[in-house]
Amino acid sequence: MNAKPAARLRTSGKVALTLLASAGCFSATSYAQTATTPDVVAFLHANVIPMDTERVLRDQTVVVVNGEIVALGASSAVEVPDGALRIDASGRYLLPALCDMHVHLLGDAWKMMLSPAAQAASTVMPDEQFLFPYLANGVTTVQVLSGTPEDLAVRERITRRELLGPRLILAPMIDGPRKAWPPPISIWVADAAEARAAVLEAKRDGYDKIKAYSFLSRESYDAIVTAAREQGMDVIGHVPMALSVEYVIAAGQKLIAHSEELGKHAHGDYSAQRIDYFADLMVRNGVWMMPTLVTSRSIFELFDDAAAVLGRPEAAYFRHALEQGVWSFIADKLYLPLPEQHRQSIRDGYHKFQRPLTRVFHEKGGKLLAGSDAPLPGLVPGFALHRELRELVDVGLSPYAALRTSTTAPFEYLGESDRGTLAPGQHSDLLLVDANPLEDIDALSKVAGVLVRGRWIGHAEIRQRMQQLATP
Repeated sequence: MNAKPAARLRTSGKVALTLLASAGCFSATSYAQTATTPDVVAFLHANVIPMDTERVLRDQTVVVVNGEIVALGASSAVEVPDGALRIDASGRYLLPALCDMHVHLLGDAWKMMLSPAAQAASTVMPDEQFLFPYLANGVTTVQVLSGTPEDLAVRERITRRELLGPRLILAPMIDGPRKAWPPPISIWVADAAEARAAVLEAKRDGYDKIKAYSFLSRESYDAIVTAAREQGMDVIGHVPMALSVEYVIAAGQKLIAHSEELGKHAHGDYSAQRIDYFADLMVRNGVWMMPTLVTSRSIFELFDDAAAVLGRPEAAYFRHALEQGVWSFIADKLYLPLPEQHRQSIRDGYHKFQRPLTRVFHEKGGKLLAGSDAPLPGLVPGFALHRELRELVDVGLSPYAALRTSTTAPFEYLGESDRGTLAPGQHSDLLLVDANPLEDIDALSKVAGVLVRGRWIGHAEIRQRMQQLATP
């Protein structure tokens, strides 16, 4: 980005925040992957859910070497190498680890939501505080849809194994100026030249994709799409209000990040015909959709009982001053002041449009991804994805179909054929659970352990680390 926009971004945060409102700590080394992590991990006598089809392979042994599955077969036939870490998986279920394809990472950029006194008193939130709950819930890949330079640094630490966290797919959020999330949470562009420069800088910095947001002009959006195509980057995200669903699909946008985005452009027409139209349009053009049903549900449940939403059991692991401050700001300044008419429109959109659209889109063969939009109020990292998968089952997907949105489908979307299923040659992270999620999707929350980039984190370690997070 050129010097002029950069200077504007540095000075515009407080102004934007005003506009937006009107609309346990661990040591830095405690999560580091140690040199004693075994190269070979073997799961013995597991019930394997390979996620290539809907099936369970009983009494299997799976051998993983440096994160790659090298053997999978009947326990009586698979030889376990000497020196392997042996995991007794008897009676448990082994499947690919989960992906949450719509999250935001909290960091210093979000401190502007705190009061001046709270900012002064706030301690630095360790990255582990925010990241480990993903792993504790079996989530080893997340797509960050408001990537910042801080997140690039966190990703590098994870890659170097200095920090134990999920894989980060990073997309900076590009938007029109002075309307919504302030820099550096988003990048504000006023015209096509600034929009193009933002994409080129994002590519140089190492971001993976580009997120388009709601207040882009047509000229800026077109410049983003053109520059991203030249750079080999996908454009994903919202449907800008100045445009239409048809326009962004014709432009080649790969992913629409909320079913709510289509609802906004339905203009109150929630008929079966309108729902069929949008579903057919996306299916014909191969566009991915993330329903994020749990986001809308959490918003209108906040209207009904804010204390219950913000006091869910998992909120015990979301207690740092920054985390609580962000929740309080968004709830108190953005959602709770909404008038009843607007509140009812959110409820209606969820029940009359988002849920039926998700079901119809799936029935027509649409490409679905699971995303939670954590950490919006009430949505705790990791836990929120389990809530979203339950939402998908409740609207009519089978547990297997819901699982696909968080296991195999994300890697189809990323174009990575060597991940997302269990078979020799695959590099899938693995999740071990105590019950069969093909029978009950809630079984995914009964985590016995997770293998992330070859590093085994068992139930005892998960429990210990999560207890530390919940300890004042």
